[in-house]
Amino acid sequence: MQRLLRRSVLVLVIFLISATGQSDLAPQDTPPADATVVPLLDLAAMPESAIPVARAAVTSRSGTAMRFPFDPQPEYITSPTNYWAGRDGASIEYIVIHYTDISYARTLHAFDTLASNVSAHYVIRGDGHIAQIVAEGDTAWHSGNAWYNRHSIGIEFELDHVTNPAFTTEQYYAGAALACAISGRQGIPLDREHVIGHNEVPGTTHTDPGPTWDWPHFMWLVSLCAPPTDATVHASFVSESPYPEISTDDKALVSVVLRNTGSTAWRKGTDQEARLGIPDNSRALAFLADGWPAPERPAVQEEDIVPPGGTATFSFRVKGTLPGTFVVPLRGVVDGGAWMDDLGMFTVVTVR
Repeated sequence: MQRLLRRSVLVLVIFLISATGQSDLAPQDTPPADATVVPLLDLAAMPESAIPVARAAVTSRSGTAMRFPFDPQPEYITSPTNYWAGRDGASIEYIVIHYTDISYARTLHAFDTLASNVSAHYVIRGDGHIAQIVAEGDTAWHSGNAWYNRHSIGIEFELDHVTNPAFTTEQYYAGAALACAISGRQGIPLDREHVIGHNEVPGTTHTDPGPTWDWPHFMWLVSLCAPPTDATVHASFVSESPYPEISTDDKALVSVVLRNTGSTAWRKGTDQEARLGIPDNSRALAFLADGWPAPERPAVQEEDIVPPGGTATFSFRVKGTLPGTFVVPLRGVVDGGAWMDDLGMFTVVTVR
């Protein structure tokens, strides 16, 4: 009987290792230091017009229509063994997406079993519940590559033929909200160079998150909550209306079109709203303003949502108060986060 039990335990451990991946690092017994998990998103910050309906192909466990974002509440479930305390000075540069290939419960058991040599920072159950297993400041064993383990945060999505046979709406939304929160804390750019699948880790033999994982949908959701920072806010020039020539007491309309080349969607009426600003917040040309949102902000985006790759139109009026030729420098900005790229934009207002 004892021999049979030992054989059963050995088979279980081998199965858990093969299902979740082999670690590169030796275990440490130091408990995580940053066990507090802060709320991920301010739901009131997103207007109704900015909330997309999930794709029909993505199913909800509840069978009801869902909206994004919702407010996931991670449950901290400490792994006493399967992580390495700290990161040995390494910067956190990547988010790595996995699927479990076993049930949520068995995944948690594997991450709490020293012999399995596997773990991840987070596990997202089929209903969107998030468990945090390893603190972000510590090294989880999830990628099969020691360097990437040091430099990344691993997120496992439950995918099991019995308990959760397909990725759900709740998982996509919880995962996107979690990625945005991680980016806000760690400064990770939310693009496909930094949000990667386990299959994209050098040297791996794994294929997760697999062909059924909807990368475009996930990255679209991420863009809607991505915190605007220097790393995520970028733009390129598309077009500009002709330079206006007006007489005193006359007015003219100026329009500029920019393309969103960053990873944060521009959302009107939120802290992700894109605006056209005067560099250095100069108010020296405010006498030309006619209905500008602020003396140093001639315009805001006209569209409700401008996703990465989309274009935004910025229109503003100038008025002729003094005769002369005035060069008005312009630069895109998201006041909740960062100035966009300096594209050398300007308009020239001639008042006769």
